[in-house]
Amino acid sequence: MIERGEALAHVRRMAEVMSVLLSHGGRYLWRRMRGQDTKGPELVREGFEALSGSFIKFGQILSLQIDTLPKEYCDGLLALLDRVPPFPREQAEQVILEDLKRPPSELFEGFDGNPIASASIGQVHRARLKDGTEVAVKVQRPGVRPVFDRDNRLLRFFIRVIFFFRIESFYFMRDPVRELSTWTKDELDYRREASYCKMLGDNAVQTPTERVPRVFWDLTTSRVLTMEFLDGPSVATYLRMVERGDEEGLAALKDKGFQPDVFSSNVISNFLSDAFRFGVFHADLHPANLLILPNNVVGYVDFGIVATLTQEARRKQIELTLAYSSGNPEAIYDGFLNICIVSPSADLAGMRRKIAEFTGQWYHEPAVAGRVRFRVTVTKTMMDLLSICQNYGVLVDREMIKYIRSTILADGMVSRLAPGVDLAHILRDVVEKYLAEEAQKKIFSTAGGLAILADLTLWMQSGPSGLLHALNLFERRQFRIHAGVSEVSDKDSGLRTRTVAASIVWMLTVLAVGLFGGVEFWTRLTFPTVVAGTFLALWSVWVFRLLQRLTAKEGGN
Repeated sequence: MIERGEALAHVRRMAEVMSVLLSHGGRYLWRRMRGQDTKGPELVREGFEALSGSFIKFGQILSLQIDTLPKEYCDGLLALLDRVPPFPREQAEQVILEDLKRPPSELFEGFDGNPIASASIGQVHRARLKDGTEVAVKVQRPGVRPVFDRDNRLLRFFIRVIFFFRIESFYFMRDPVRELSTWTKDELDYRREASYCKMLGDNAVQTPTERVPRVFWDLTTSRVLTMEFLDGPSVATYLRMVERGDEEGLAALKDKGFQPDVFSSNVISNFLSDAFRFGVFHADLHPANLLILPNNVVGYVDFGIVATLTQEARRKQIELTLAYSSGNPEAIYDGFLNICIVSPSADLAGMRRKIAEFTGQWYHEPAVAGRVRFRVTVTKTMMDLLSICQNYGVLVDREMIKYIRSTILADGMVSRLAPGVDLAHILRDVVEKYLAEEAQKKIFSTAGGLAILADLTLWMQSGPSGLLHALNLFERRQFRIHAGVSEVSDKDSGLRTRTVAASIVWMLTVLAVGLFGGVEFWTRLTFPTVVAGTFLALWSVWVFRLLQRLTAKEGGN
């Protein structure tokens, strides 16, 4: 039951929300009546900023609705700034004392009471540990939890009103409101953000072009987060330098080896590597969250929005990226449909035709050196595809939206940071490199033959086109494997034996296509073909075991 004081707080907050709606809505209608530019996206952004609190995060979540909201509104919400005055130093020190049981003067060698960043949830102070390590201490704003809970209840009330009066144009807001509720529980517990930071940091160890701050768990609680301080300007700072013509600042960065094109390429490569290899990636690639470190290493901060992908989702995204970079309308249709939810009223034939029609707008003809050339940006292509899906009754899976949105964010940042960088080619090169590495791992592992056969089985479920696509990919991997092995010393006979194994897998695959080729196989799966397939699988396993014994024997010599 809500107490009297809490009820009054609800009424005041609702009055504040209504005041902002009337103010900004009135300005919109006035401009529209006068035939002026309504500046709709700008007014929406300003309204969310005026409400602050959880409405800032709600606006950022709405910016993910690239499949339902117009792009200009998504862009406007993406630019939301959480501009809230910092709270007094004494309050920050009190939170630290309550949570860590000791004052900052005892915990740190030095603690700067002036925050270096401030937002509605908390603020960040720079400090130095007893051993001299520079750290960033994130302290939660006192009393923020009830404020966010109140806003969540208010938004849920608005959703009930929308559905009660059947205002269908706003139905799309239900999922973002639910997501905000989940996010609030996570974001208001800094230990959750710390766990994401550690997860990404553990993965970043394998990638020399990215740096994630280390978490100091003994100085971290639900309201205090202490992590390594990464010293470097943000991409947002660099872009401001460019806008105001700060030659001195730009020269200083250049002297430190900063190259916008190399840095941009690293951002994209890191993003794809995290998504494909580990299924976890930073989903808020905003310029303010990316730091420029020496040697064009990308530093990451603010882990409030981190996305995860299942193994199946990762496979689908790889297929979509390859299809997009191929320029083949059928592959694009299949790849995008694979990440969508098809409604009963969906017009798939119309969607296929529209994608084929748009393909001519996205790509140049003919291809150069086997590679298609792109007329438009990745953002333009993705927005077109999302629009096509919406128009033909197909909804993109929510798990995929964060990946697509992060790709669009990266594309937008790269276009400002280094306009000459071809993001599409980077996407393709990174995916192909990843697939080649995965193929080598499977071929050179103990269960390599079984793993590859399992992969082929999955591809075969898609029909002959899926299997042929798998064979094409494998052929490219095989070429890379041979190219790498040719440079290895002749003394490494074990590696050569494994390479022979790779060749045998290739021959077995070709044999499988010859045996099961033709559309008839996929439509009439008979007993003899099942027996033949089983025999082929057992034979391939026997060959691999034989080769493994040979390798072990050669290793012993």
